[in-house]
Amino acid sequence: MGKYLWIVVGVVVLVVIYFMGGEWMGKNIGDETGSLSPSPVSGAVNKPAAKQSTAPVSTKSYTELVKEYEGRRIQFDQYCQATPKDITYKNGTSIMLDNRSGDARTITLAGTKYQLSGYGYTTVTLSSQSLPKEMLLSCGSGINVGRILLQAQILQ
Repeated sequence: MGKYLWIVVGVVVLVVIYFMGGEWMGKNIGDETGSLSPSPVSGAVNKPAAKQSTAPVSTKSYTELVKEYEGRRIQFDQYCQATPKDITYKNGTSIMLDNRSGDARTITLAGTKYQLSGYGYTTVTLSSQSLPKEMLLSCGSGINVGRILLQAQILQ
């Protein structure tokens, strides 16, 4: 009887070691990828999905573009909320659409879709023949998360 008890204990120990998967040594079997955390993509200028552009790709860094587009940058957070939510620009103003989430986003501005990678951005020139013009922003499944009022430029 004692012989069978030792065999059962041995089998139980082997099963426990098998299912623990080597955690006693500080590594998990099957977890070969490690942990990955998203990092910002600098210099990635995404093209509109619905339009093809022949404009040259910007050679400026993300930090340089943030400074250049100060007051003309709309950010989208991890919940696809726009900041600022409501803003007014003059016709012909160039703005930056900035995805501050690690997830890729589809940003829709006045019916035109822009594909932004995680931490990606693009620049857009706002223009309309009929002014004033209300331009709605959507992010992913979030409809009308922001609004741009486009007004005529004052000629001097």
